[in-house]
Amino acid sequence: MWKFALHSWSFASVGSRLRSEADLNTDKAVALIGMLILSTSFVFVVFPRLDLTVSRLFVHGSAFWLMENPFLQAVRDVSRQSQIYLLPFMALLIALRAFMPLRFCFCPPHKPLFVLLSFAAGPLVIVQTLKILIGRVRPRELVEFGGTADFTPVWQFSAACSRNCSFPSGEAAAAAAALSLLVFVSARYRWAAALILTPCLLFVAFNRVIFGAHFLSDVMLGWLLTMFVMVWIWRWVDANAKAIDRFFTTLVVK
Repeated sequence: MWKFALHSWSFASVGSRLRSEADLNTDKAVALIGMLILSTSFVFVVFPRLDLTVSRLFVHGSAFWLMENPFLQAVRDVSRQSQIYLLPFMALLIALRAFMPLRFCFCPPHKPLFVLLSFAAGPLVIVQTLKILIGRVRPRELVEFGGTADFTPVWQFSAACSRNCSFPSGEAAAAAAALSLLVFVSARYRWAAALILTPCLLFVAFNRVIFGAHFLSDVMLGWLLTMFVMVWIWRWVDANAKAIDRFFTTLVVK
């Protein structure tokens, strides 16, 4: 009996230590991303013309001439359309596990749930709320680039835009949220997959600057704000993974 108790205590101790290490890593990630958000905001607030300087690199005359580039348009279209299929597919994976747990047991529900929550919290809640509150005009609508609106620095409240505003970039936030798909990759290959996927998603995000749809600060902060909330979401999902999986597996039975 005492041997069993000793083994139980050992496994509990190891599990507790691993959980503490995971929480510590999460805290470090939160601190790092938080510092990046603050430092990025500081740079663009102190040097607001930096946004205009970067956008001007892609202007010829008064037009963003790469807007008609077929390859860049294809990148934008693939990015937008992929979400139409990705998010319902994540919901389908959860539904299959809930309704047919014995036949579809290859994917624990907490993983697609993490993806859905990442897209809901970043591109939807945070981005759309800030768009309404800040009201920043898009680059191609500015007087400097042939439009009629005045430039406002990042984080400065403005009444110039009432809907579909510039800050932060929704597509940059969605590109960052797509990194949540790495949860489906084996831990052994996750870093390698991240090294391949991240530059592609960064290009998708920066494509919005090239098109004159967003400033560089819109893209960078849209990405970082989404990453910040994703870390918190993963901390909760990872800590409650077994309970989440059990809930969806027994949902129909209940």
